[in-house]
Amino acid sequence: MAIQNSGKETVGSFLQKDRYFIPDYQREYAWEEGEQIDDFWADINYAISERTFNHFFGQVVIHDNRDEQKKYVIDGQQRTTTSIIFLAALRDLFEELFKASNLSGARNKVEDIRLKFIGRWSEEENELRLTLGEIDSEYFRKNIQINSPEDAPPNEDSHQRIKQAYDFFYNKLKKKLNQEDDYEAQYKLLTSYYSTFITGFQLMYVETDELNEAFIIFETLNARGKDLETSDLLKNHLFRTSGTLIEKVKSEWMRTVDNLDNIDITNYLRHYWNSRSNFIREKDLYKRMRDFVSTPKKSEEFVTDLLAMSDVYKTLVRPNEEFYFVDSEINKVLANLKTLNARSFYPIVLSMVNSQYSEDTILKVVQMVETFIFRNCVVAGRVANKYETLFAGIAFKISEKQITTSEEIFKELKPELLNDEDFENAFRTLTIKKSSVAKYILRAINNYNEQEIQVLENNSKIHLEHIMPKKLGVWEVDEETHQTYLHRIGNLTLLGNEYNTRLKNKSFDVKKQTYINSKIEITKSICTYDEWDIAAIEERQKLLFEGALNRWGIQDLLLNT
Repeated sequence: MAIQNSGKETVGSFLQKDRYFIPDYQREYAWEEGEQIDDFWADINYAISERTFNHFFGQVVIHDNRDEQKKYVIDGQQRTTTSIIFLAALRDLFEELFKASNLSGARNKVEDIRLKFIGRWSEEENELRLTLGEIDSEYFRKNIQINSPEDAPPNEDSHQRIKQAYDFFYNKLKKKLNQEDDYEAQYKLLTSYYSTFITGFQLMYVETDELNEAFIIFETLNARGKDLETSDLLKNHLFRTSGTLIEKVKSEWMRTVDNLDNIDITNYLRHYWNSRSNFIREKDLYKRMRDFVSTPKKSEEFVTDLLAMSDVYKTLVRPNEEFYFVDSEINKVLANLKTLNARSFYPIVLSMVNSQYSEDTILKVVQMVETFIFRNCVVAGRVANKYETLFAGIAFKISEKQITTSEEIFKELKPELLNDEDFENAFRTLTIKKSSVAKYILRAINNYNEQEIQVLENNSKIHLEHIMPKKLGVWEVDEETHQTYLHRIGNLTLLGNEYNTRLKNKSFDVKKQTYINSKIEITKSICTYDEWDIAAIEERQKLLFEGALNRWGIQDLLLNT
């Protein structure tokens, strides 16, 4: 292997020995308060209190790019960046202390941090010890390495995390300083944090002059690492196997990440893989993809296809914002499935698009899926993940052209689809606590039966009404009955412009005066009841079931296929 330098380094010696660069393809700054930043702070406090001066801080893998004469951080960019942020907070507090006390030691510490560990920068020369990737570099340079962060909130999420990390360290240290009686004690406190971090925190440092070997080392060191993302491992494997095609592979990967716009990359990879291969769970995903992508050509083909399918995936995840399909009805169904929190069907759609199914067929299939999810998961309460293997299996058969029509897809789904008798039994006691799901059900039933006056799709303009209210007020109902029937679908209805917050816990007779003026038929029909009790709720639930049987009926699916 082309390892040219390895061994333990203190944070101080690591930062002083060279200038480092974060490759543009690496993810932006990601450490957050409440997670890694808190752990960092806890570690340094433990090291100080226990006088432990050999804390293992993790590893860094460096690629010494001889052609560019730059050293790139392949692994360890988050802890390296955080080190600079912490030192910047110390620098600024030492400077404040010097201005207040005129202690020469404080001034010396400011200069040491600036020159030895952060570095200098000018328009003519970059002498910074660390240069971040394109998205973060300018913000980091201006707000951490040269100055403290501006008060105005930054635009990029990663910039916000950088500022939050700085503010966290600065405020924690400032609070400790305020507990000291004099400047000497404050100087001693700051120096203990500075010295402990610079000399007591140790890194496993590995440097190689071959990028391919750097990726192998990265993967090996992280093989048992907790929380290492499949996407990070795959990205480095793709780069490692891309050979002379590496620039194109890098570019396609970064375009995919940018296109997905903060959608979880690992989830995308899993759904993508399950759309054209045998089902695999996340824990085994990287190994399977690594074995498949074994040559530069396969690496190129893989990232090219990932980029192409990312537009489809965006529409699946954000159907109200992204519009891949020409037929708007597909997006409406996908929006419904989003409301139902359904994701396990994604491989089916990805596979159909990849196999060039017509949008007419895709619409029929997503309508099947909507009915399947509603009957089995929403009404019968079966866990959606139970059907992940079923959907992935269908997707694989589509990719392999073992099934080619909507009729064949329906035959695959039908054995698992809840029959009408079980559907009715489950619907009889259907309880919905999530407002968006209740609105979806009631809107769908109303709109199926009333073609002329449709309930608006915009949930912000449609209100969910509990007929027997959440706060009983004048209603004389025992607690057990109230808790049992409050969220039954039979006790819920929709209100549009006639909605009035003062209506909430009025008597049923008063509420009926509003319901009668509603243009929503399922609400207006409530006025046929003389009183609202258990019998009324159960009777209305039966009537709603009749609408549900039509809207999410198996017979309609058979006709549509």
